[in-house]
Parts: sequence; C-alpha cells; structure tokens
Amino acid sequence: MTRNIMALAFTAVIGMCSAGVAHAEQLAARSSASIQNDLNYLMYTPDDYASSSNAYPLVVWLHGGDQGGTDIEKVKSSGIPKLIEDGKTFPFLVFSPQNPSEELLYPIEKVEAALDEVISKYRVDRTRVYVMGFSRGGFGTWAMAEQFPETFAAVVPIAGGGNRHYLSRTNEKAAFWVFHGTNDEVIPLSDSVVLYERLVGLKRNARLSVLEGVDHSGVERAALNDPELWDWLLKQRLEVAPE
Repeated sequence: MTRNIMALAFTAVIGMCSAGVAHAEQLAARSSASIQNDLNYLMYTPDDYASSSNAYPLVVWLHGGDQGGTDIEKVKSSGIPKLIEDGKTFPFLVFSPQNPSEELLYPIEKVEAALDEVISKYRVDRTRVYVMGFSRGGFGTWAMAEQFPETFAAVVPIAGGGNRHYLSRTNEKAAFWVFHGTNDEVIPLSDSVVLYERLVGLKRNARLSVLEGVDHSGVERAALNDPELWDWLLKQRLEVAPE
C-alpha cells in the first residue's frame, strides 16, 4: 500500500512539473556561413604553354609537413617545386598548394576548390589530372583520391598513410603508384603496405615501390628522381573527362 501511494505521488509531481515546462526539441537548420579559401600556391607552366593552344596534363603536388604556413617560398625547398627551382622542366602544369597549417593535415576541400579555380583559368586536359604528395602531403594524396575520386587519373602517395576503409570509393579507372622507404622512422612502411594491399583486394591498378635502406627524408627525392615515374605518369588517362 505504501509503495503504491509513493508511486502515485511521484507521478503527480512529474505531471505538475511538466505541465508548465515546454518540451525540449531539435530543429533542422542550414548554415549560411562561408569559408574563405586562403590557400597560397605555386603554379608552373611549361615553356611552350604561352605559344600553344593545347590542353596540358596537370599535376597537383602536396608538400611535406615542414612547409606549411603563409611563406610560399618554403614550398620551393623540396619536391617538384624544388626540382623546378633547380632548372628541371616538365611537359605538364604543376599546381602546388601550401598547407596553411604548420601542424594539421591538408584541408583537402580547400585544395579541391582551388584546383577547380586553376582548371578554369588554365588549359587543362581533364583526362590527365594527377595528384602526388610526400609525408603529410602523402596523407593528403590518399584523402584526395578517396573524397574526389572522379578527378584524378593517377595517384602517387610518397611515404604517406590514410584510411584504408575509404579506398573502395576511389576511381576504378585511376592508377596508383605508392612509394615508401624501409628505414622510414617517421611514417611506418606498414602504413603504405596496408593501403596498397587494400587496393589490390579491390582490383585497382596499383603498384608499390619499397626502397631498401631509404629513410623518410630520402624517399621523396628517390621517387621524384626516378625517370620511370614520369614516363608512367604521363601514360595515365581517364577514358572520359570529369564533368
């Protein structure tokens, strides 16, 4: 009897409390905030670009972690921009965005937006757009291939890593060439191996170069100085240009 009386009293109290209080709710809304795209970048055009009306292949180069920030000159210190500074010429356009953060991964949505802008300004062969990157830029390379799969005909991550579970989203027509050194103490070789093996399982066109005795700082230079890489890269083409 006592238990029943207490239960009725509790119910009455709850009823009185809820009678004068509005119910909690959740509303659907849409943000109108805009994100400023403040990426700095380097843009390389081949020697004959100005005198030609042809469309050119384009390489997106994502630098390593020590070149982020706002000083665009830092991007010239290694990778493809360094090769260009040293006098090497290429038969393709090179778009080298700078990661605005010195600590975080590339904001790939901003990179893609800037890439769209570049494509609208330059004569780009849309069937031959490639993404390459080293270290932190290697992580960005994997992420770009997963989140913007229709854009790239070839993907070249160098000493990077990523989320293998999203590799199923990559373009079935894209080609992958993964580079990593056996002596890498910054990004483990296993990070690349796991991703490569997942690509193989998905029956993607993928190859892996494991460079014996090469450490983290050396693998970027070794990969980019391999003439076979450039010959292979320029052969990659999508059957249909992205819309």
